[in-house]
Amino acid sequence: IREGIIVEHLDSHAIADKSAADLLLECKSNAKNQLLSSTSDPTSILDDMTSCVQKGIAKEIEKANEEITFQSEVRKGMAGLLENYTCADETLNSTEAKSTVIWDGRKVGIIVDRPASKIHTIEKFLTEAECQAVEERAKPLLHDATVADGSGGSHLSESRKAKQAGIKVDWDKEQEGDLIARLSRRVYDYVNHVLPFEIKENGQEDLMSIQYFGRGPDDDKPDR
Repeated sequence: IREGIIVEHLDSHAIADKSAADLLLECKSNAKNQLLSSTSDPTSILDDMTSCVQKGIAKEIEKANEEITFQSEVRKGMAGLLENYTCADETLNSTEAKSTVIWDGRKVGIIVDRPASKIHTIEKFLTEAECQAVEERAKPLLHDATVADGSGGSHLSESRKAKQAGIKVDWDKEQEGDLIARLSRRVYDYVNHVLPFEIKENGQEDLMSIQYFGRGPDDDKPDR
């Protein structure tokens, strides 16, 4: 930037403060003009100023809601395009881990590690025997996977290609070496390792198996 050029950066807070100041200045100016007029009484001036502020705020809220809606639609459109691209580009590399750690002898890749969201990859989390046990237990229970409907429920979606099945964990067979119970215990152990909740298995959902079959290479919709 050359000398003498002034760059002003306005974030959302600064924009809101400026809009509020401009609105108040306009309403105060109107009230001042009315005070200078001998035909206006103080009560009427106060009512007019209150009305001015209310109308101005309503207009600003409407503009903000329109901008939020616009930004939301833009982001949804971008997400759809990026999703289709990442599924179509077979040469695209997976996101690299920011760091790696070792847990229970397994290599863990830390991709996202925020207080409210975490994405970790764990190498060799399942043994081949455990994987086969999950597939066999889920096979007779598989059905079309659903998507959230935004109101607490779920429904089928034409673009969702996955099959899902809830697998009941026989915790009473854990000491006998039941493969599903052993795998589920490992899931709880890791969750409690990275989160401060000490989650117990009692009352929790079944182990969920999600399997993707796809509709062939000519299908242009991504697997979901």
